Amino acid sequence: MSAAGSARGSGLRRIGAMMARHFYLIRRSWPRLLSFAYYPVMQLLVWAFVTKYLAAQSGSQSVLQAAPGILLTGVLLWDVLVRGELGLFLSFLEEMYSRNLGNLFVSPLRLHEFVIAQMLLSIIRVVIGSGMALLVAVVFFDLTIVKQVAVLAGCLGCLLVFGWSIGLIANGLVLRFGLGAEEIGWAVVFLIGPLSGAYYPVAVLPQWLQWVALTMPTAWTFEAMRAALIDGQARWDLLAWSLAIAVAYLGFGAIVFRQLVEAGRRRGLLLQMGE
Repeated sequence: MSAAGSARGSGLRRIGAMMARHFYLIRRSWPRLLSFAYYPVMQLLVWAFVTKYLAAQSGSQSVLQAAPGILLTGVLLWDVLVRGELGLFLSFLEEMYSRNLGNLFVSPLRLHEFVIAQMLLSIIRVVIGSGMALLVAVVFFDLTIVKQVAVLAGCLGCLLVFGWSIGLIANGLVLRFGLGAEEIGWAVVFLIGPLSGAYYPVAVLPQWLQWVALTMPTAWTFEAMRAALIDGQARWDLLAWSLAIAVAYLGFGAIVFRQLVEAGRRRGLLLQMGE
């Protein structure tokens, strides 16, 4: 086996070891496992009943009549963004609470392998949490998205990438400023919620806020979602813009996280974190 092949194999084993560490942690804690699906399903139920009420009050030409699943789909896709961000953030907090960061970063584990493992864990969280919510929406609220599944899959991918970028920045800030800054990781994704257009078009915002919203991939993603659900159009151009902006944010988040980890190493912060 070549040196490059051996290095790749070792890297995959280290990523697998990181995922196994969190798998055993979650398996032995039913509250952690329950939280995967609890919040997505509860949020979906609230919006599902709101949608049923509004649909009954609206005329035949309303948006809700034309696309009765638009709010539910917005809820599901928004939860993908939240789960993607929290997937990285919560995994990182677990290492900080257990004072394990110092052990990890003096091991052969490389920083990019650590991040890849966190990303894979966030995908698992999204599949379990949002998948359960989607099942509830399909079975109990007659949500039908078969015709738009390709576009919605593209929306999901864009939001997941953007969620990772937010998670990386939040992880770096908590490492830099300590667990007192933990609230940043919970609050930042909801801070951009009003500008994302998950439940209404960006056009309803004031003009200056519309320009701010268009600097984020979420605005483009949810416009593509509405075009698919209301007009039956596959707006791949909107998704292309969304993905390009999301990848740019991911690159920025990776740079910020790396710089803050290196600063933490120089200052000895990796060995001082804990509950």
